[in-house]
Amino acid sequence: MPHPPARADLACRNCGTQAPLKFCPECGQETTLHPPTLGEFLHEFVGHYVALEGALWRTLRLLLLKPGRLTREYLAGRRKQYVLPLRLYLTASFLFFLALKLMPSAMNGPSTVNIGDRQVGVVAQPQASGVPATMAAASTGSVPTAAHRPQVEVLHPIDCGAAGQAPCNRTQAFVNTVGARFSEHPQEFVEHLRTHLIGIAPYVIFLLLPVFAGIMMLTYRNRHMTYGEHVVFSLHLHAFWFLAFLVIALVPDSLASLLQLAVPVYGTWAMHEAYGGRWSATLARAVFASALYVVVLAIASMALSLALLAMG
Repeated sequence: MPHPPARADLACRNCGTQAPLKFCPECGQETTLHPPTLGEFLHEFVGHYVALEGALWRTLRLLLLKPGRLTREYLAGRRKQYVLPLRLYLTASFLFFLALKLMPSAMNGPSTVNIGDRQVGVVAQPQASGVPATMAAASTGSVPTAAHRPQVEVLHPIDCGAAGQAPCNRTQAFVNTVGARFSEHPQEFVEHLRTHLIGIAPYVIFLLLPVFAGIMMLTYRNRHMTYGEHVVFSLHLHAFWFLAFLVIALVPDSLASLLQLAVPVYGTWAMHEAYGGRWSATLARAVFASALYVVVLAIASMALSLALLAMG
């Protein structure tokens, strides 16, 4: 159906103000209107969730090639020519998680195989070195059947729920369930848990950004900077991480290993550029912040993984 000819009303259709020009001087709405098109809906959606316009390319060039400089520019008040930190972070995470959903094989996502009467996740490329032979067999469909699997004693760490024992509460029942699953298929259970941890790590990183900002505030507590200033640095660094993870997941393994080494180098360089100070002090602070964050990340990932196991 063809659009009716566009026209500029003398009065704004939104607020009624006289508006002979393209935009209403009172509310800012366009005066030249026509029925919306699919392209306009897509443009509005992408423009709202992904920073594709304006200063994006200038921002990415500074973010990728000059670690920490983007944070310095923002804190110095030079903000108009760059994408704001939160929008940049959301854009990078949006692209990463979109790729995670659309290209699971490229992201080394988990696959599933049948173990007995249920499905168990396994990591991609089980033929690589260091992967247990049981998982390699799983990838080729030669997992031992229940008839050929050696019998093992089912582990129940907490005595409850059986005849003559007190009923189990939720925590005790969960511990016994996990123990039973581990004793039945120990290697598969460990790989299943590892797959959970790998799969949820990016989501945990996304959620722990405020915690990371707090770690940076603790690391540079003698600078007397506000928490919001550390959040700006954290948003920029996390945006780089998501973009780096996306590239690492898509390039060949030989190049991915090199890029993985570049990630901590970038973070240390960004800290030195954004916060200043001697290189020796920056390196010490980088080690402290990294170690503390790894501990927090491991605890959060394990807790979330156990919660998923409990629900599963």
